[in-house]
Amino acid sequence: MIKPVVLTIQNVKPVVLKWVSAILRAVLITGLLFLTQGCGAKYHLNRAIAKDPTILDSVVLKVDTIVVTQKEAVRDTLILERIDTLTLERNGIRIDLRRFYDTIEVDVECPPDTIRISKEIRVPQVVYEEKKFKKKHIWILIISAILYTFALIKLLK
Repeated sequence: MIKPVVLTIQNVKPVVLKWVSAILRAVLITGLLFLTQGCGAKYHLNRAIAKDPTILDSVVLKVDTIVVTQKEAVRDTLILERIDTLTLERNGIRIDLRRFYDTIEVDVECPPDTIRISKEIRVPQVVYEEKKFKKKHIWILIISAILYTFALIKLLK
């Protein structure tokens, strides 16, 4: 009966161990280099502009500012001798002058006012889209994992 051979550090030749460790180190370094080398933001921006040039168009944004003033009333007194009433209204301001013999009453009423300031500001349009993982990348990942496994099996035999 043949006993199965168990691979341990003692029964594997030192040369094979050096080769395996060298290959694993090279694969690890190569993988780290591929992970650290990526595409820059400018590359992705140029690709996005090539796919959809309308993202550079600007959008008109309308901004409204509303200023509301409060109602103010002013009262003053002047003393004369006759009776008279006078009411003036201009631009929404009402002035009442009342004269009772030696007293003049002045009532001024300013209603609240609303001032609207409209500005149009041009803002560049930004459209965000989620990045999709393509099936092509999944297949490449599966095939490379299978090939890597076969290479390791062949090296360890």
